[in-house]
Amino acid sequence: MKRRQQILSGRHPWWVLGVMACASSMIAIDALVVLVALPTIQRSLDASSTGLQWIIGAYLLGFAAMSVIGGRIGDVLGHERTFRFGTLLFVVASIAAGTAQSEAWLIAARAVQGVGAAIIRPASQVLIFKEFGPRDRGQAMGISSSVSTLFYGTAPLIGGVLTSAFSWRAIFFVNPPIGIAAVLLARLLLNDEPPRRERVDWAGAPLLIGGLVCLVLALMQARYWGWSSVAVVSLLATSGTLMAFLVVRERRIAHPLIHFELFADKEFAVGAAVISSVRFAFVGFAVFGVIWLQDVAGMSAFEAGVAVLPLTLPTVVFAPLGGRLCDRLGPRVPLGIGTGLCVAALLSAAAALHRQEYGLLVASFCAMGIGMGLCVSPAWTTALGGTTPRMRGYAAGVIQTGREISAALGLAVMGAIVAHLQSTRLQQILLRDGRLPSDRFDRIERSIGKAVAAARHGSPLPTGIPADLLPALRGAVTTAVSAAFYVGAAVLFAAAVAVALLPRRFAGSGRTSDDPG
Repeated sequence: MKRRQQILSGRHPWWVLGVMACASSMIAIDALVVLVALPTIQRSLDASSTGLQWIIGAYLLGFAAMSVIGGRIGDVLGHERTFRFGTLLFVVASIAAGTAQSEAWLIAARAVQGVGAAIIRPASQVLIFKEFGPRDRGQAMGISSSVSTLFYGTAPLIGGVLTSAFSWRAIFFVNPPIGIAAVLLARLLLNDEPPRRERVDWAGAPLLIGGLVCLVLALMQARYWGWSSVAVVSLLATSGTLMAFLVVRERRIAHPLIHFELFADKEFAVGAAVISSVRFAFVGFAVFGVIWLQDVAGMSAFEAGVAVLPLTLPTVVFAPLGGRLCDRLGPRVPLGIGTGLCVAALLSAAAALHRQEYGLLVASFCAMGIGMGLCVSPAWTTALGGTTPRMRGYAAGVIQTGREISAALGLAVMGAIVAHLQSTRLQQILLRDGRLPSDRFDRIERSIGKAVAAARHGSPLPTGIPADLLPALRGAVTTAVSAAFYVGAAVLFAAAVAVALLPRRFAGSGRTSDDPG
């Protein structure tokens, strides 16, 4: 039976890419769209501060914990069918979030959104890979990556506009029309693959999900509970135990969730390492860059959101270029240049922070955005090109899981560095100054941003902070954030070294049996 999409002539792969990009835009927007709406949500639902953290964290947990299983479901049931199911689940969860009447209701809906995203993302990546031949595959993956990055970077602004113009509930009601349109178009454009006679290891799923949830939860909460706290240590120990049991189980069954032989493939291993390393560094760079812009440069939340656009917008332009370079020259060129630019961006930003001028950061933000654009889509193409067709959905799920865990790890590690160095430096400054009692140190640390904003507008400083002490307090924040950027650069440098292990020409995309071109 001929495909129904033939009515769209030979351009149909690009229509498929458009549908996948729409679904990816929902996932990217909902990761951060609630940031600026949190104060409004707190007043509307009488939510606690911990609850606000989990409105974001539940999405991340659901996404990270279910990505491998989502990819495996796609391999068994067919990626077209799985894509539609995941999108419908995401739409239903979005409606539930938009109609939430309590904190717990909203957190649960966000967790289900994360599960839907975990099913959509691997399926969409595999479908793009399948629909395009080796000559256009990298460019297509680059366009998909640029769309996701654009909406990820502008999500706080989108959330602010919708919340201000309508209600915080509007940020969730944007998804249903996009999702329903994506499902209908996918049904028109794609034929369902017949389900394979393979089983999903549902008995191993609780071990995988439990291990990942404990790991991500520990990483997310370590900066608040303390790395040596009983809760964090217990969660990490539980995660290690569950994952050890999972490894033993998966090696003994015929259809495991975890295929360890996948990691023996050099192309998959390097591609996954680059994706995870870039995610680790980017999330920390963006989050603590925004904190610095507010606490040191004195910007408002909206101004800081606009100020970091040079970090994401260049990716939109350079991601397709990175894909084309990969198609023509192989992965080493775009991956080498891209990771090198990202390392240089973090190092230059760490040095520029001490000048305390936003203008000096713009070049670093742009370099990071360009570097991400050049290397992310070639990394995806390299990793998936090193797998067989029957393993591709699983591989995409593994990469996505590593990507989300790396985001949590980046926030946790860089956040711990910032918290420790900032607190230590502030205590040294305040003890040496001697004008403020030690029981007010914590309040002063939380009020630095307010103090900088007050000084900028000529208002009295909060908590009695002496005006002549403000430069030293700003310097403490700068030192801490700068150290975190150096750590991000070190992680990315390791990924850049790994790129040298790849062959000069990309052979992975040519070894598959389902290339249409």
